[in-house]
Amino acid sequence: MLASLDRELACVKRNKLHTVSHFSQHQIRMDYDALRLFVHLSRSLHFGRTSRQCHASPSALSRTIQRMEAELGHALFIRDQRTVTLTREGELFRRHAVDTLARYESVQQELDHGGERLHGTLSLFASVTACQSFLPPLLSAFRSQHPDIHLQLETGYAVNALEMLEQDVVDVAIAALPERIPNTLVARALLHTPLVFVAPVLACRATEWLSERPIPWARVPMVLPASGLARASADQWFKRRRVSPEVYGELAGNEAILSLVSLGCGVGVVPRLVAEQSPLRESLRVLEVEPRVGEFRIGVCSARRKYEQPIVRAFWDTLAASS
Repeated sequence: MLASLDRELACVKRNKLHTVSHFSQHQIRMDYDALRLFVHLSRSLHFGRTSRQCHASPSALSRTIQRMEAELGHALFIRDQRTVTLTREGELFRRHAVDTLARYESVQQELDHGGERLHGTLSLFASVTACQSFLPPLLSAFRSQHPDIHLQLETGYAVNALEMLEQDVVDVAIAALPERIPNTLVARALLHTPLVFVAPVLACRATEWLSERPIPWARVPMVLPASGLARASADQWFKRRRVSPEVYGELAGNEAILSLVSLGCGVGVVPRLVAEQSPLRESLRVLEVEPRVGEFRIGVCSARRKYEQPIVRAFWDTLAASS
């Protein structure tokens, strides 16, 4: 065990990670608490929020970041009165900090418990729909097996899930899986759900066009995803029909799309699961259209290089056992 620890610490000292080669000329003596503060701030981009959630005074947080920047010889954040953003050097160092903390937790696990009981933090990203539908049973099973692991759950637009993994913001993401999974990721499909057109229940311009046969799709106002797999599928559907849709709005989130649809602004394109789980579902109706717009594979993803980390691997083991 001690030999393993020696090898681990030697690896950290050599800074073998390519993301920190930019800083190799500097002596980095930062403690792990400081790294945790930095990582939290790199995610929140809000000094006040990080100060409150990490139980550090604003002055202590500022001094910690200033000390890091002085030791590295680079600014990590760009600050003004309204916004905080990472610099290029800050993004490089964030990747190093995330990996260093993961290495530390792995070593600490071996020292404290001999690998018998895991403890530490697992960060996850999921959409609101995932959090309200199929994710709770999986997390409940994981918690029952590993009660000492702290779950850090972030919610947001599903289209951003894979980007969160690529940027090392989270360990695990619930995402719409592309047809070809990048070699840098490990993924497992959990369910399939079709993409559907969703119309408002109330009488409006959109429902008037939908009542005609055949439906004049070029005139129906559409509320479309701004990007991602759903937008690509919708564009292909219209292209096959040689239709240039009238776009009322392009939005990043499914919930925002359904909000505008429920108000009568147009017809949206969302996964059926989202429409069925939405609190607005009584104000919406799914259009049964052939051929279908497309299909979503929703699954669990992790960066391949994190897959063997004990906590991340434990989550995947729970997923396999729950299948």
